[in-house]
Amino acid sequence: MSFTVVVQETALRALARIRTEDKDALALIRRALAELAVQPHPDEALAWGGSGIYRLHLPGSRILYELDEDTATVYLINVAVTA
Repeated sequence: MSFTVVVQETALRALARIRTEDKDALALIRRALAELAVQPHPDEALAWGGSGIYRLHLPGSRILYELDEDTATVYLINVAVTA
């Protein structure tokens, strides 16, 4: 089953900032988001308790997302480039 990825406003602003500052990081994040649509539970994702919120660490960045299994939707909450 394929999940729909919905980008929330905070994440959209972060992605716009990353696009101007680090195009390589943006490409990596976009690939990760495409993979979340297919596999929303990658081994690298850490759950925040039973909240349905996950943190996915990538090389040089991280993604915070919420998963709604009932509607097959991944809500992208925030994205950040790490040092």
